[in-house]
Amino acid sequence: MGDCLLLTSPVRALKLEFPEFRISVLVDQRFADCFDGNPDFGEIIAARGKLSTAIRLLARRYDAIINLHGGPTSLVFAGMAWGRRIGAEQYRYARLYHGLFPRPEPAAHTVESTMAIFRHLGLRAEDAPPLRYESHPAQATRIRDTFQERPYVVIHPGSVMATKRWAAGRFAALARKLHEQDLGIALTCGPGEESVVGQVAKEIPATTMMLGLSIPALAELIRGARLYIGNDSGPMHLAAAVGTPTIAVWGSSDSRRWRPWRVDHRVVQNPFECNPCPGYRCLVADTPLCIESVTVDQVHEAANELLRMKPC
Repeated sequence: MGDCLLLTSPVRALKLEFPEFRISVLVDQRFADCFDGNPDFGEIIAARGKLSTAIRLLARRYDAIINLHGGPTSLVFAGMAWGRRIGAEQYRYARLYHGLFPRPEPAAHTVESTMAIFRHLGLRAEDAPPLRYESHPAQATRIRDTFQERPYVVIHPGSVMATKRWAAGRFAALARKLHEQDLGIALTCGPGEESVVGQVAKEIPATTMMLGLSIPALAELIRGARLYIGNDSGPMHLAAAVGTPTIAVWGSSDSRRWRPWRVDHRVVQNPFECNPCPGYRCLVADTPLCIESVTVDQVHEAANELLRMKPC
């Protein structure tokens, strides 16, 4: 989800300079809605299975097929359609591409890395725009009806990896502080994370759990919020795409590469020599010390800073 949303900025720059380009994007079906309504993309190809997707690509022709992923499956898909295949020089099967772009700078933000690829291919623009997610009026009306103009904060306590996941009890303690400031609390989660939201909700009075939301519905929920608070995850980038001030509680990953892009935000992170790391497990302790070291007071202070910047 995050990769999809981060692509919207460089593609916006590409379309601004070359408006005649027709851009297709091949994306896992789960995340196709990340591009829903975005006029910069002429076609969204939702991958529903490897074989069926490969067959669908056989009859397609493109002037360029740019593989931003580099894995074997994306190489197969790139090879199915007709066109000049372009990949990175560090890809495992680099010899199978017709053209190669250089390895990205390790400390560059992901948006900047993609911009560098496009510039290598001929883009002249230097500045990468904000992320983009189109509005969905019907979903927005539903959200307004739910909260009836009361100011609220969205808290998303989930994340795929434990090393990126702040404790549910700390999210609950933070939510209580914000509730005392007369802010509504909306809790969201991804599939399979309902128990985490339940742990947070049971400790907060009058919270609103918004489970099972589609990407457009989640976007409008976040767009209407005073603030978004969560871990390093896809919804964090969705918050940036809709322009909502964002608090990112940070653990194992590289905040230089994955921080919220072009939105008012705070990354709440404590320094560790081992950061960043792959994140599958903590390599120096039994539990992920980096994310555990972040305190409720640190995140609450960051939240208040952003709330003061954008008063009701």
